[in-house]
Amino acid sequence: MDRRGTGRVTRRHTPASATLSTSRKFRFPSLSSLLRGFQLPRPVAAFVLTCAPLLFPAAAKGQGDSIPARSRVGLSAVAALTAHASLATIQRGYHGLAAGATVDFGYIRSPRLRLLADVTYLRSFPKTELVPSENRSYRDDFRDLSGTLALALHANAPAARLSPYVATGIGVHVLSSSFGSLAIDRRYNTNNYGLLAAAGARLRTGTGGRRALLIEARRVMTHDVSRVSIHLGVSALFGELAQR
Repeated sequence: MDRRGTGRVTRRHTPASATLSTSRKFRFPSLSSLLRGFQLPRPVAAFVLTCAPLLFPAAAKGQGDSIPARSRVGLSAVAALTAHASLATIQRGYHGLAAGATVDFGYIRSPRLRLLADVTYLRSFPKTELVPSENRSYRDDFRDLSGTLALALHANAPAARLSPYVATGIGVHVLSSSFGSLAIDRRYNTNNYGLLAAAGARLRTGTGGRRALLIEARRVMTHDVSRVSIHLGVSALFGELAQR
């Protein structure tokens, strides 16, 4: 606005384009642009997937009396301890023997959905491998110590005399070897994540109701040591799985 001696008042109009250009300078960044390209680190993702089943009981408990607690997981809920041995067919033509133990840590939301923790030690049979870059053959074996957390879904009541099930889980494999070749030992001296798929059945034996036999077929998918194995085991049953 301009005041002159004539007494007239002159108004200066700001162009609309200038107003729009000024407003454009203060735009907030888009959330999609901030999240574009974001990837969760693989170890963090594996940790989240592994620990997620443990959060269900806590969530149910936090609901108070409005939702009855239907999960029972933990050391106080251990229902079975299984010792098992297996024969495995491994990637690149290897074969091996394994032994381990599986603990049933209770159920999540239903007695048919069980939380399992497994530890297995596998040792391959010695095998000769040719390294073309060195024009030389090496013969030795490798070892695999694995820990797996899995969920098992039973087709019927887990306390039944015969209870078939399927299972899936995620694990960590600690490999070691001493072939003497950098190309081979680099492959078998590392730590890898792995996925587990399994199907089996547990057969209660004896008159006391606290013993069972187990047979299970496993498929493990992991870098360089993927394998198929058949497991035979003996289980000691406790708590709700023990026949009363």
